[in-house]
Formats: sequence, C-alpha cells, structure tokens
Amino acid sequence: MRKISIGFISPYEAMVPMIEDLKRDHADLEINAKVGNLEKGVELAREMEQQGTDVIISRGGTAKLIREAVEVPVIDVHMSGYDLLRSIMLASGHSKEKKALVGFSNITLGAESIVSLLEIDMEVVTIAEASEVEPILLKLKTTGYTQILGDVVTVNVATQLGLNGLLIQSGREAILESLEEARYLFTSQQKNQQLLRIMRQLLKEREQDVLITSDKGKVLFENWTSFEQAPLSEEKMQALYEQAAIHNLPVIEMFHDGQQSFSVRADLIADRDGKIVSFFFKSLSSSKHKLNQITVEKINQVPSLVAESAEMKTIKHLLEEPLLSSESIVLVGEPGTGKETLARYVHSHHKKEGAFAVLPIEELNESLEEIFSHQFSTVVLKFSTHTENVEIQKVRKQLTLLKEKGVQVILTAPVSPGEWIEKLDMQDAIVISVPNLNERKEDMAFLVRQFLTELHQTIGTQPVKIRDDAMRELEKFQWGGNLDELKAYVKKLAISEKGYVIEKSTLLKIHPDSTRRFEEGKLAIGKEETLKKIEQKVIEQVLKDEQFNQTKAAKRLGINRATLWRKLKQ
Repeated sequence: MRKISIGFISPYEAMVPMIEDLKRDHADLEINAKVGNLEKGVELAREMEQQGTDVIISRGGTAKLIREAVEVPVIDVHMSGYDLLRSIMLASGHSKEKKALVGFSNITLGAESIVSLLEIDMEVVTIAEASEVEPILLKLKTTGYTQILGDVVTVNVATQLGLNGLLIQSGREAILESLEEARYLFTSQQKNQQLLRIMRQLLKEREQDVLITSDKGKVLFENWTSFEQAPLSEEKMQALYEQAAIHNLPVIEMFHDGQQSFSVRADLIADRDGKIVSFFFKSLSSSKHKLNQITVEKINQVPSLVAESAEMKTIKHLLEEPLLSSESIVLVGEPGTGKETLARYVHSHHKKEGAFAVLPIEELNESLEEIFSHQFSTVVLKFSTHTENVEIQKVRKQLTLLKEKGVQVILTAPVSPGEWIEKLDMQDAIVISVPNLNERKEDMAFLVRQFLTELHQTIGTQPVKIRDDAMRELEKFQWGGNLDELKAYVKKLAISEKGYVIEKSTLLKIHPDSTRRFEEGKLAIGKEETLKKIEQKVIEQVLKDEQFNQTKAAKRLGINRATLWRKLKQ
C-alpha cells in the first residue's frame, strides 16, 4: 500500500522541527510540513491540494479557514493539558512582568487549574469571541500587563499593541493524535481523494487556472498555477456569467490589471443541483521586481530587553527618555553585545510608525533619496574599525538628508568612533557605551531564560528552564563573543537536551566553541591569532579600561593620539 500524503500546515515556525522529528517513526506517512497562519495557511493548503495531498492538518483558526477552502479532509490539532503546562511554565520564568493568559474556555479552564495548583502569579481571562481579544488586551495593557499568553490570534493582536506575546504551542502528544486521525480519515475517503487528485493532476499538466462556482457565486472548486487567486472582481465575473447565460455560449475576454495581461473563458455547465459556471484563466505575460539593497523591518512589538544589572537598567531608562525618540545616537560596544537590539528597542518603545532599516555606513556613499523617501523612521548605520571606502562628503550629505526627512540615525560601533563623529557632523549625538556580557553577570540567568523561550517558540526545542548548578557553571566562563556566543551555546544545549530542564551533565558534555574560563582582568588570546590581531585586542581592551578616552588610552599605550587613530582604522 502506498504512503498516505499528509500536508501539515503549522501556524508558527516552532512546530515544524517537531513534525520533522516525528516523521521518522511513521514510515507509512509522507508528511510535508509548511508554515502559514490564517490566509497564508489557506494558500499553502490549496497548493498541497493541487499536488495531491490526501489529508491536511493544521491548528485553530487556520484549520477552520482551510476546511472552508479545500475539498480534502482537514484535521485540527487539539490543545492538550501538556501544551498548557509547558507554556505556563515558560511564561512564569520571566522576571518582574505582569502576565496574563487570554483565550477561549477550552484553554482557560485547564489554565486556571494549573495556575491555581502551582500558585503562579498569572491572570487568566476567558473570551467568547475573537473580537473580544483586542479590547481585553488594551485593558490589560493599561493596568501594567506586558506579557500575554495565548493562541496565534491572541499573540498577533498582542504584538500589534506592543505587548510581548507568548504562543501556546502544540506538543508531541497532540501532533501524534492528529496523525492517527489522519490515517482514519484517509481510509474512509480514499476513493474520492483519488478522483480529485487525478483531476488536479490533469489541470496541473495543462497549466490551467480554473474557478468553478454556482450561479449564485459560491465557490465549488478552484485550481491555481499562474495566479494565487482569481484575478477578476466578483462584479466582472458576474458580468461574464450573464453574457454566457444570454447567448448560452462560452464567452472569452481579455483583461489587464496594471501588472499583467490575461484571458478569461466563462462556460455554463448543466448540473442536477443547478447551473454551474466555470472560469478558465490564462496568463499572457508576467514580471517580477526585487529590491535587496538594505535590510528593512516593520517592528510592531517591543523586543524583550533584559536589564536586571545596574548598567543595563541605566541604559534602558536613558533610551526611554522622550528626547531619545529623535536625537542621533551612537551605540558603542564589542561585537555581539546587542547594539542592534537596543536600536530596535528605541524604535519600538517610542512607537515609530515607519520602518526600521539597517545598512553598512559605506552604503551612504550612494544616493538613497529615492529608496528612503518618507517610509523609514529609524536608520541604523553599522560602523567598524575595518570600514573602508567611506566618502565623508557624500555620507554627510546623506545624513543631512535623512535628518531633514525626520529619520532618526543610530550609529553602532565596536569601539568609540572618535574623530568620525566630528567628520560626520554628529557632535550632538548621544553616545552610549554598551557593556559586554562579562560586565553584566546579573543579566545572564534572565538572558538564558529568554533564549530558551525564543528557541521553544521558533524551532520547538524541549527545555523550558536550566538547573541552578548548570547556571552557576555558565557564569564561570568569560564570554568573548558576548550575547551572540551565549545564545549560540544555549541553542546547542537546548537541541541536545531531550528533557524539559537543561541539566549540568548536559552542559559538561557540550563545551562552548571558543569560550574558556579566564581570570578576571586577563586578556583572552587564541592560539592562531596574529600579532596584528593581538595588538588590536590590546588596543580595544585599553580603550575599554579608559572609558574610550583616546587621549588617555594613547598615553597608556605609549603612542600619540594620531598613531592610535591610524591603528584603529587598520
């Protein structure tokens, strides 16, 4: 017997790795896992249906929409008590945040029991309709709640309102149950599915886009290869139907929607349940345009910013000052200290409406006026001591242009830009020194919890916490790669740990790639580093010790300030 073809459409990324892992234990199933929420999920389901998928599995509102859009059986992954327990334990690990779980009664009844039994400080709110989510979250926000636990719809609304959303994810138990249900449905509907697959295959081979409706406009069947959906409005399709009905003959017309030309053929089909209308579409031309010159984001949610240490609390409070919503900022810190995260925090905390862009400073050598226009609110310029070919006059002109358009400029640098601030006419910029990870030990435990949460949400890792003895072991290391290195190591631990808690034994088996234990104040030098690289490290360490005062650093190094600047540029 052939394998059962299952299309698994997850509303979120983290479910996919779990599905891929479970595939190995189900040799009779051919599982194709994709990510798509709501309308995007419907598009994927239609594609899978065209490709001959037997059963589609999804979750929540996405499963409901897919069920209305396709002919193949659709299974809804149910939320289990295990799923609730895991998510509540993850949320409870965050420090000093007011938390609430918002959802329908099928979620909140079990959640109330868990919260009560475990004595967890979390508000549980039950809704009857999806329309209630936004007003409830707005009310929670005004009373100081910052973290919201719920399903995909709840988390999406929370994100739009600037709250931290934590998704209740489906665990292995729920996914296994849906796979068993898929087997049952397949055996009961195999014959109908076979006929549907054959028809879709024929349409695919002929590259035919078709929409079949009742004479009242209800969609009965659709198949798209050149188009994502019907390229004509309902009014125009109704007009074509009326022409075909008057003459009782097929009607063929050509259209152009501003992007491409296509033809449409409308036919009437006699059926025992009433008249059926078929629309066959044919694309006559197509074109695609891409623009990949800069990195652009639309940030709706304030990023999680761990600030338990005195240094980070000071920086966080400074960034939240109203003046910092428009003034130019220079963020100085070692690679991997989270400078871009701080820039995102400024952008989102001050509720910027435009986009957030990141680009190397040398890109300002070219004219970006046409690209920028008025669509950006914040531009982050990445600067390093190795930046070359920066044409000062052109860059200054572009910076002036950005400021005139009301765009906030944030410069990130691994060491103090010094003379560059003057050259770029940024003397009024607010300079903030970002501490390295070894200078903010109080933040480490909270950073590890945050990374575990992100990994659970994005790739579906199992662990939700780390043992205290394992955490103490992590704190013994000097993290030369800062937050980036710590996050990469936590990811490695989370992938390796099969339980819900990272044990010290797991940590001792897996060592960081480059981090070693170092005595306080000593410089870490790798075995393969050149003299030039070691000299650069010494200079950066002295600069840091002297609070990036180049005059003091040059005196301590026994060189003049001009020589120091030349070495920084090398």
